[in-house]
Amino acid sequence: MELARTRIPTREGRLHRKELRRMVLLLAWPAIVEMFLATLVQFVDTAMVGSLGAVAIAATGLSGSPLNLLNGLFAALGVGSTALVARFTGAGDRESANKTAQQSLLVGVTLSLLVTGLVMAFAPLIPIVMGAEPEVIPVASAYLRILSVTFVLAFSAFILNGVLRGAGDTKTPMQVNMLANILNVVGNFFLIYPTRTLALSLPGLGAASVTVPGAGLGVAGAAIATAASRGVAGIIVLYILFSGRHGVRLSLTLKPDWGLIRRIIKIGLPASGERIIMSGGQMVFAAIVLGLGTAQYAAHHLAIVAESISYMPGFGFSMAATTLVGQGLGARNVRLAEQSGYTTWRMSLAVMGLMGVVFLLFPEYLVMIFNRDPEIVGYGAMCLRMVALGQVPLATAMVLTGALRGAGDTVPPLVIALTGMWGVRLTLAWLLVNQLQLGLAGAWTAMIVDLWVRGTITFLRFRSGKWQTVKV
Repeated sequence: MELARTRIPTREGRLHRKELRRMVLLLAWPAIVEMFLATLVQFVDTAMVGSLGAVAIAATGLSGSPLNLLNGLFAALGVGSTALVARFTGAGDRESANKTAQQSLLVGVTLSLLVTGLVMAFAPLIPIVMGAEPEVIPVASAYLRILSVTFVLAFSAFILNGVLRGAGDTKTPMQVNMLANILNVVGNFFLIYPTRTLALSLPGLGAASVTVPGAGLGVAGAAIATAASRGVAGIIVLYILFSGRHGVRLSLTLKPDWGLIRRIIKIGLPASGERIIMSGGQMVFAAIVLGLGTAQYAAHHLAIVAESISYMPGFGFSMAATTLVGQGLGARNVRLAEQSGYTTWRMSLAVMGLMGVVFLLFPEYLVMIFNRDPEIVGYGAMCLRMVALGQVPLATAMVLTGALRGAGDTVPPLVIALTGMWGVRLTLAWLLVNQLQLGLAGAWTAMIVDLWVRGTITFLRFRSGKWQTVKV
């Protein structure tokens, strides 16, 4: 998509809004489908692991927070390369876009090798630091070590998918992740459970039985399936970028371009800090909830997974905002960049507001997908009803932060994240849970207040227009 050729009509303003909505949907729907598939697989993963009991749920849930923290480390490369590639694409400078992708990958591979070594060495300490109960620690540490085997490929895909999105290609990441998700589910099916015989009733043929082979590896099987599927995704994305079939081409040049690397990191480092702040805060938040016991933490984790339904449209519209704002500014079309941000935001409010209604009316059914323990279902349903009130500010924070990133304006989201997560959520959660003894309801109350604070401040930053003059 070459937005440098787009012209805003001086008349027919309604026609322009319709065309802009079309462009937003063109970019957003593949990202929404991608997130839907990832969420669906997370649902299936959690349901499969959930059948193994509360320890298995807690072990995989605990692993999510440090993995998000690691993703934050690579956000500097992902966000920086996305913003620069979007600017270069909007300006028609394909050579600079190619160089940006190459340098991001070079640094990313080096960093991922270091991270792999650290996780292999210190995996048992992570659940201990988070306050996991003794029976959870060995399961969680083994899960992390297995995942780390394909970190190099997984994080390469993470970075290069951002490059493709910056160039306006959101379909390729969707297709690659679709294949990876299918492989993950199939791998889970054969690796988690032992060999078993299934009884079938076939119309006209009577009863029959089928023996399904299985490794019976439990949580370790889920980790192997996830690691393998992410590795395959990384290999495919690398092949696509080296072939140059999608507008951006990688080369085997290993010489670092320190000037370009500094530009990438300058844009992306605040975004990396933002994600680390959020992920670190979520780890502390999880530790607070863990203090309430395994059952309430399991309910908390299942509610988080169920709530991730609403992340699908938020993620898609955020990606569209990043690409359109970045390419609009690259084409020196500030008005288009601004209208792109507001249009994606309004569309996300409508969709995620509807998600809130679903959480409010049908929370028990969502939790029972994963576990039917009455205590866990009751706590989980309470959490989902509460988070229904946070969908509007969540949409605002997700989408307009994406717009700011597209402009290279990544420092304000860092400050907003620090204020909301550490200044509001954790402080309030500690007070409500540990001092006022409000339990899981207190923790989720703190989360909702945090969402409203971050959503409001993010909106005010975008409305100020200061992001329009940020140099990248």
